[in-house]
Amino acid sequence: MPMLHGCAFPGCSTFTLSTYCVEHELLVRAQKESERAHAADAALAADAAMTADAAVAAGVPDVAAP
Repeated sequence: MPMLHGCAFPGCSTFTLSTYCVEHELLVRAQKESERAHAADAALAADAAMTADAAVAAGVPDVAAP
């Protein structure tokens, strides 16, 4: 049988059936999504840099160069 317990967010005294109350659940989800998006952006930037380095090492001409 589920029991109510306090929200796991520090300083929150709201009782909930979940780990966090609704307010803090949305906050935690938004924070995790932001971290995922930031990590994905960093991975794409690293991939682009590695691709550019490989092209320079292989002597591939830059398409934007006149």
